[in-house]
Amino acid sequence: MCATVRMWRWRRNPLRRRSDVMEAWVGLAVGVVMVAGAPMAGWAASDSMRASLDAQNAGRHAASAVLIADAPSSASAGSDSGADSAVVQAPARWTGPDGARHTGSVPVAPGTRTGATTPVWLDAHGRLTDAPLSPSQTAVQADLIGAGAAGGFCLLTLAGQRSVRAQLDRRRALQWEREWAKVGPQWSSGHHA
Repeated sequence: MCATVRMWRWRRNPLRRRSDVMEAWVGLAVGVVMVAGAPMAGWAASDSMRASLDAQNAGRHAASAVLIADAPSSASAGSDSGADSAVVQAPARWTGPDGARHTGSVPVAPGTRTGATTPVWLDAHGRLTDAPLSPSQTAVQADLIGAGAAGGFCLLTLAGQRSVRAQLDRRRALQWEREWAKVGPQWSSGHHA
């Protein structure tokens, strides 16, 4: 019974309107587009994000920074991150990938002495940056972006279907009003007589 009710738009019957057939075809097209398009949109977004992250990771360089002053002995004295932190900021110098010398604050353990070295990550201009993402972190971020793109594609497709259905509903309502304007007075007058 349920399958028969769902398939009524595809079967010939006197109650089926042209707009019902159009709605059925739009529903079928939306299903096909979502099944084919969502994976492609997800794959393309994931691939693009992976390439972007790989390029970003490739632009980061490992270097050693040399402290030019002693680090504070406690985290609360030299860190903005609070007393619970086991890391403080201390002044240091390092050489960028282009050979230029740079100075700035680097994270180190409390009490680290002048002259000690600490590993840092630099961008192409020699500025401090975060460590590159691991391959698994890159994969997770790219896959999340891909899943979001696939979901967004489906939502956009469903929104398009809703828009078409709303237009069809408006057209059906106008058609109903026109037909009722013709038949309604006859029915009303015949009904009261």
